[in-house]
Amino acid sequence: MKLLLISHGNLAKEVFNVLNMITGSTENVSYMTLPYGVDLEAYKSEIIKHIEESDQILILADLFGGSPFMISSKIYGTGKYNDKMAIVTGMNLPMVLEVSSQMNDKTLDELKKLAVEIGKEGIVDLSEKFE
Repeated sequence: MKLLLISHGNLAKEVFNVLNMITGSTENVSYMTLPYGVDLEAYKSEIIKHIEESDQILILADLFGGSPFMISSKIYGTGKYNDKMAIVTGMNLPMVLEVSSQMNDKTLDELKKLAVEIGKEGIVDLSEKFE
């Protein structure tokens, strides 16, 4: 099982760096940045390479509808890799921390569901905690 973080700019790289800082381990976790002006076909090819080199892969994208998400969803839409990949958008640090810590214990489908659940739970209105 592998985890691929994808984002605009350097967000994925920095989330990866923070993951490494907190856990000390980024085994089976990689990232891809999408700087302005990058060839989108080359970016797509690199995502495909990550998928093909994995038995199963969960892709966490920064933004629904953004280029990293759209490119990965087009790959998913071909149907060629659907048995070995899943995509979740709205990547945040709680999501990445939890998913990366449970990658060896859960199926791809379970990790996908966990990512969505923890991603939502990671959003907290502090004032509501005091009510």
